[in-house]
Amino acid sequence: MTFRNIVLASAFFLSATVPAWSAGDNVVLIAASKVDLPSKLPGLCRVKGTVSQVWEGKTFHAGQTLTIKVPCSGGNSYMTPANARPDQSAFFVSVDVLRKSKQALARIDDAGNLIWHSSGRTYGPWGVADGYRVLDGALLPAVPERAKS
Repeated sequence: MTFRNIVLASAFFLSATVPAWSAGDNVVLIAASKVDLPSKLPGLCRVKGTVSQVWEGKTFHAGQTLTIKVPCSGGNSYMTPANARPDQSAFFVSVDVLRKSKQALARIDDAGNLIWHSSGRTYGPWGVADGYRVLDGALLPAVPERAKS
């Protein structure tokens, strides 16, 4: 085996064992302050807030203002699966829940777009990060009330 082949094989092995975390991944705790609705629901609500804490990444810093586009729906008080990108699943969050929420955990790329893959590691009491997770304000039942009976 030539030196070149050894180096290539080593690089392949290392890339296969490196965690899925990449330079463009950020996990931040957000103090939400305002929610702007799209012209039509379901759609993308613009959640404005301030970064309270940075768990991962170097793009964002505490105290920085931020606007994130969160898939949202009207009238539903539960999370509805939605397709974010071909390789990701996202959730519509009810507008009333977004408006009541004052704190959220978000996994975003360097441009502030949500990443809906699980982070694979836990962050404080909130567990893994994926997309936008409301941490307070309202509970998110898995099914609507009428379906429980």
